[in-house]
Amino acid sequence: MTTPNSIGSPGGTDSYEPLSPTEKLEEDAVLAGEIVAGGLRAIEVTAVVLLGLLICPPLAILAFLVVAPLLVAALVLGLIAAVLSTPYLLVHHLRGNDRRHLPMLANRLHRVGRALIDLAPHRIVADARKLTARR
Repeated sequence: MTTPNSIGSPGGTDSYEPLSPTEKLEEDAVLAGEIVAGGLRAIEVTAVVLLGLLICPPLAILAFLVVAPLLVAALVLGLIAAVLSTPYLLVHHLRGNDRRHLPMLANRLHRVGRALIDLAPHRIVADARKLTARR
């Protein structure tokens, strides 16, 4: 079984030959096997780390006291960065070279506002009275 060469043919020419369904299936099977092997390797590494933490409690304490706060700090800093950068990115995006965004945004906000006004209780009651008056 040979693996098809997608860059060129074995003869050295650079002509591209489309893969047959069988070759495509073989290529997909090889790729799936590599993915499964990588997943199994990750599970093995995780099992070894957890076993090491169970055998060696000081490592568990160290992991909890050092790694957990670092992960929480990274999460908090990431959230703060996202909250602070969002307005800048929105303004930068809306003020880009394409000036169609602001009128489109204004139109959509206007339509949302009108829809909310139409859902106001007094408007719903007025519409219901109109329906009963027509009958």
